[in-house]
Amino acid sequence: MMEAMLYAEIYLICVILVGLLLHWSVRAESHSASDQWLVRCFAGFCATFTANLLFTVFNRGIIATPWTKELSFVFKTLFFLLLSNSVICWCGYAETEIRRGDMVRKKVHLMFIIPSLIPIIPIVINFWNHQLFYIDESFVYKRGNMYHVLMAYFSGISLFFGVRLFIRCFREFGPNRKAHLQTTASFALCILLTWLLSSVGESYPVICVCISINLLCIYVGTNRQQISMDKLTQVNNRQNLIGFINYKLVNHESRLYVLMIDVDYFKPINDTYGHLEGDHALIRVADALKEACRSFKRRPFIARYGGDEFIIVLEGTQEDADRLADAIRQNLRESQEKEKAPYELTVSIGVAGYRSGMVSKDLIAAADEELYKIKQSRDKSKAAGGHH
Repeated sequence: MMEAMLYAEIYLICVILVGLLLHWSVRAESHSASDQWLVRCFAGFCATFTANLLFTVFNRGIIATPWTKELSFVFKTLFFLLLSNSVICWCGYAETEIRRGDMVRKKVHLMFIIPSLIPIIPIVINFWNHQLFYIDESFVYKRGNMYHVLMAYFSGISLFFGVRLFIRCFREFGPNRKAHLQTTASFALCILLTWLLSSVGESYPVICVCISINLLCIYVGTNRQQISMDKLTQVNNRQNLIGFINYKLVNHESRLYVLMIDVDYFKPINDTYGHLEGDHALIRVADALKEACRSFKRRPFIARYGGDEFIIVLEGTQEDADRLADAIRQNLRESQEKEKAPYELTVSIGVAGYRSGMVSKDLIAAADEELYKIKQSRDKSKAAGGHH
């Protein structure tokens, strides 16, 4: 009985821990596809661990009833159904993290319909053939051959997305983002480890401990990312930018470039059409920057420097920097045609490359100086055109 109580207590602690992660995530009120999949993942595993806790309570005799065998069978079946759903939710979260905003949310849901249905079949059939598990006359839980097939499926599908997450790491420019993707990918190892260690039997609550620790790490990583993000435009904030440039000044492989981007005549947009429209204009600019950066194998680092100014840090060549600037302008032109806004939304871009001995403020100042020259030239041209 002591062993059963300890087992139940560990599961209860994991239910409370994942329940808290779910509560905090829901309170954050994030509407991104990635965060919504993560909330589903937390909810799924909280329910999964609760089902196994109830199985333990009845199967191990902590609560004795005339229906012990039936209740044990129902709660263990529920455990497998919920585990299947939770793993699929993690896969959905992984997919949105891999693609990071460049996908239609509806398509993400559709692509997981079949993978989520596959494991349900052996779980439901188990009511008749007991190939997954069964409860014997002594109320002892025993696994069948289908258990290993099911766990192999969970391991295989999670490893598929885990490998894709690791591959995605090589395209990321920011160390925080890389670390978060690696932590998320390690979930696949938790499922595999759980399957391998389950050979020692049900005496050790391996699955709930491994997964709970991993979910906690994912939650912490997600929060670290959110703290470093600008809430309006969903790009990195100024504080994270400075830290990143300092890191890259020491760890860059090719030449480092900074693009200082300023929204042209932003104040009149705010004054004429209001701050809500001004915010919408900034979001459109941020979206144009994100879209422009997607074509690079190693995605550049985007940040909002302040107000209507953005900075992109690029590791590459002068040609890469020029190509990126052209792509930004083209994306804004396309956005203008699509939005049909009553104002013209354009940007001025100053580009500066790293020179030996520069610190972060020198590099930013150099890009700002280039931006100032471009804006001066633009204003002179406009004044000359107006004069004529």
